[in-house]
Amino acid sequence: MAAPCVPEDAVARQIIARCEACFDAHRGDCNQFLKAALADFLATDYFAGLDADAIVTKLRSPGAGWTATRKITDAIAAAKVGHLVVAGMTAAALRQHHGHVAVVVGCDGQISGTVMVPLGYAGALDNPPAQLRGGRLSGTFDADLVRSEGLDYYAKLPDRTPA
Repeated sequence: MAAPCVPEDAVARQIIARCEACFDAHRGDCNQFLKAALADFLATDYFAGLDADAIVTKLRSPGAGWTATRKITDAIAAAKVGHLVVAGMTAAALRQHHGHVAVVVGCDGQISGTVMVPLGYAGALDNPPAQLRGGRLSGTFDADLVRSEGLDYYAKLPDRTPA
């Protein structure tokens, strides 16, 4: 599949390229997809051994270097300038059996209902319709949660960039 856009920022383009390259092999698990897609941009083994709940907990940790927001415009803007942006919620917050994480990419959003929402990539356990390849985050998270700005986003500059 073609990338959802071609960002102006070189790192944002690399993030999309890495998401595209990892999608088929890791689409069956959100945390495995996230780890594979962002591995070249983070310190070695940054998320090693963590499931989605533990990843979100790490992103929230003081001193981890991630900035949290629920504002869609902030998430899109950060991704467009080459920040790593992760959308994520714990199982408890989602009222589900598992937490969920996705990579937000540096594209303009798309309309979901009447709201512009971010685009991204995500794997999903036992839920092929929620396996997202460059689509609206409202396709992998509950649409009302995304549209109402109830979804958590975490952004930071990459620790490194691929050669």
